[in-house]
Amino acid sequence: MKNTVLVVEDEQDTADLLKSILEREGFLVVYAKDGRQATTLIETMRAPSLVLLDMVIPYVSGFELLRVIRHHPDWQRVPVIMVSANNYEPEIQRALAEGATDYLTKSNRRSELLKKIQNALGSTSESAGEEGIPDSPDLKASHKGRRTQRGVSDDKPIDNAA
Repeated sequence: MKNTVLVVEDEQDTADLLKSILEREGFLVVYAKDGRQATTLIETMRAPSLVLLDMVIPYVSGFELLRVIRHHPDWQRVPVIMVSANNYEPEIQRALAEGATDYLTKSNRRSELLKKIQNALGSTSESAGEEGIPDSPDLKASHKGRRTQRGVSDDKPIDNAA
């Protein structure tokens, strides 16, 4: 059974890139383009293995959605990685204090995203029912031991689809 990731992101290019990266890693991706869609999904769908949550989205902020997730009985243990273009330390600390599992700036590389996902799922493997990122036949190990996808560079920021 595949791990499901809910991606809440209002910028379509970034959402498409995240979806592509995650699907290549073997995840099933559910997408919400704003806070209202995300709220509806939280109320109606089975809890995913992980949530990637943009902090600045229309209608309902990432912080408000984080509180909804942490107070929902079926979702409260789901790891949430806050994703933002902002690397302002007080915002990062606030996200972590309010229950985010981790925080990732959009300028981070694909490899950093995957490492944070692995850490989040690894720390909750009992509750998620899965063991981290599944192996993919298209992945190959580089000479440094990093996993890379053919045609997708670890050196590109996650907010740059080009």
